[in-house]
Amino acid sequence: MSRRDIIIAAALAAACLLVFGRAVGFEFLNYDDNAYVYENPWVRGGFTLPGIIWAFNVIDYFYWQPVTWLSHMLDCQLFGLRPAWPHLLNILLHTTNSILVFLIFRRLTGAVWRSAVLAALFALHPLRVESVVWIAERKDVLSGFWFLLMVWAYLRFVERPSGPRYASVLVAFALGLMSKPMLMTAPLLLLLLDYWPLRRRAFAEKMPLFVMAAFTFAVTYAGSRQLRSINWAANLPLGHRIANALVSYAAYLRLSFWPARLAILYPYRLEIAWWKPAAAGALLALLTVAVVRGAARRPYLAFGWLWFLFALAPPSGIVQVGRQAMADRFTYLPSIGLTLAVVWGAADLLARRPRLGASLALAAIVASGAACWAYTGSWRNSVTVFENAVTMTGDNSAAEHYLAAALDDRGRFAEALPHHAAAVRIEPSYFIGQCSYGMALERQGDIAAAADHFTLALRYFPHYPQARFHLGLDLKRLGRPAEARREFEQALELGLDEPDKSRAKKELTP
Repeated sequence: MSRRDIIIAAALAAACLLVFGRAVGFEFLNYDDNAYVYENPWVRGGFTLPGIIWAFNVIDYFYWQPVTWLSHMLDCQLFGLRPAWPHLLNILLHTTNSILVFLIFRRLTGAVWRSAVLAALFALHPLRVESVVWIAERKDVLSGFWFLLMVWAYLRFVERPSGPRYASVLVAFALGLMSKPMLMTAPLLLLLLDYWPLRRRAFAEKMPLFVMAAFTFAVTYAGSRQLRSINWAANLPLGHRIANALVSYAAYLRLSFWPARLAILYPYRLEIAWWKPAAAGALLALLTVAVVRGAARRPYLAFGWLWFLFALAPPSGIVQVGRQAMADRFTYLPSIGLTLAVVWGAADLLARRPRLGASLALAAIVASGAACWAYTGSWRNSVTVFENAVTMTGDNSAAEHYLAAALDDRGRFAEALPHHAAAVRIEPSYFIGQCSYGMALERQGDIAAAADHFTLALRYFPHYPQARFHLGLDLKRLGRPAEARREFEQALELGLDEPDKSRAKKELTP
């Protein structure tokens, strides 16, 4: 590295620490951080042989992600359950990734300042906040790290092919896939690098990578089938999922240029006006035709645009997992291509006015960093992040539920109750919300109303042990012991957690 490269890398590191550094003082969130860290007994125990075996055997949260699980175990092994340290590690991984983006594209293209601007806009865009500040999204920055190391190893292989260098590509790709399966389109991204700027043809050498990607897809698909009973989106029609994917692509494009009204969770709309996917599809098609037609003169436009499309394909929602219509975190690697197309295009357009180009680039970096810093503040804790989501997205049943749960955790029960009610008003079939509202009503002493909501939860998800247990408690209080006993028995069959399990057994003891 030259002295100039070192200065640019140091500036990128300083900017990342300045913008994201205050997240070290943030709390765990009650959305996924519990399952990934502080309520997960395998993770909380740190590095143990049974825990390592579990990490490689489990398909949880629809993914096979052993490397991510091991990274969370390492946090707990070294630092216990203190959120400052996993926050710091996320920030350091993102900082490293930003420097790697600069070094990779400087090495690929020789364009130092364009690569520096690309890396700065990647590092400080508000869409990065979710991946960097949310502990449960370690898988984004971790898989991004392995992907960028894979690209670096690939460049070394292209410069001087050898068995060990090719093996390093395979190892980095494997570790990336085991961090987050979203990397399954990475072989296509390497083909794009072959097209520009490497200008080579080498499909055969990618075949082992495509085989690894196919295996990952099969495992991920098997995981989604295995968890079908709890996957809210499992029965959505394919046509609706395609429509949502098209609208989401257009939304990602808009947010990349105007990142306003961002939120941790964007609700999935079950009704989408026909003209929205039609307009989004037309826009995507026109842009694709335009960049392909101009590829002879400006190949970087086709490279960047196709990178954006290919990298976003796995989480586009055609195979829907989870309750989100889209998510900021899904743009982590796709944004590199789109940003490169804009930076290189603007640089060519302003080639005769370099001072203006430099001023605009600096203004864009500062504005992006300021917006990123401001948005980071809403992630301080579960209350602030879901208050923001409710404000920014409107009718959002899941955000209302998690906001209510966060308020309950702080003993602010009166404030939480309207949010519990809003969650089930917006989405009556949201069985988790129905159960939580029932427990909130129990605290208020409204046993009959609580029983009604537990009954509704079981109507939509009959295999919900917690709802059956609480319904049994309420039926007993309402003077219906025989019905209560049946609920306790079914709750135990379905599998209750302690201490509810012990309590249910005690209720069944004559």
